[in-house]
Amino acid sequence: MTVDLRVLRPVTLPEPPPDGGRLLTAAQVAAELFNQTVSPAWVRRHVPHKVVLGHSTVRWYEHDVLTWIAMQRTCAAEEPSTDC
Repeated sequence: MTVDLRVLRPVTLPEPPPDGGRLLTAAQVAAELFNQTVSPAWVRRHVPHKVVLGHSTVRWYEHDVLTWIAMQRTCAAEEPSTDC
């Protein structure tokens, strides 16, 4: 009995994700990006785009957090009636 085995490969390789910078813990985000003005617990509760790597392992890409901070500054500078 002959078994025909084939290796399936995509015709085109998928585009790699953009470089998000370093993966940071909540403590690193609080210390390095917020200059200790917030706690790691605040980061875990409020900063979006977290990457869940395991049951209790959560990280944030540095670029995602910096982009989110810049967007918060932009929203704060606009009129209060604008939804951000």
